[in-house]
Amino acid sequence: MAYDEYLDLYIAAQENPNAKYYVVSFDVIDSKKMPSEARRNLQLDIETIMKYVYEKLLEKEKELNREIVIKDNRFIRPWDHKSLSYNGNFIDPSIFGDNFQFTVLRGTVSKDEIIEWVNEIKRKLNINVEFHMSDGYYETNEYAEGGTKFYRGYCLQTLERLHKPDVKEKIKRFGSKKEDESE
Repeated sequence: MAYDEYLDLYIAAQENPNAKYYVVSFDVIDSKKMPSEARRNLQLDIETIMKYVYEKLLEKEKELNREIVIKDNRFIRPWDHKSLSYNGNFIDPSIFGDNFQFTVLRGTVSKDEIIEWVNEIKRKLNINVEFHMSDGYYETNEYAEGGTKFYRGYCLQTLERLHKPDVKEKIKRFGSKKEDESE
């Protein structure tokens, strides 16, 4: 099924205090309008941003003596593996074109901290692009559980699209349906 067929699970995961994972997603504003060379350079900037923020997350883990990033042998870092055949749902931080996302365990790092780290490295490197930002919780990394729990792959895709008006409207409709059913 397409990810937008799981918006009901997305909404439920946002209300579920047991949703274990939290994702903060960034998408470059108007990247399609950029000249091709600027877009190529942007890819390098995004990789630099991702590495910088990931290092900050690891530093925070040491500081708090607490797990923050996903510790699962299935997951790889995008700079460690260049194969296009690899399952993108197990890349963390995730990258899809000009969209990149960081996953942390719920309650460990705030969206504001991650945004500040992104802005910090943008200032240091004089990166002059703006990002759409979205965030949300998901419940499982196991595809087989994706029919009843909000699965990582669908979360990543949903967050990538959340700034688009058609997706926001679908979420509103699902939310309204859910409220109507509970009355």
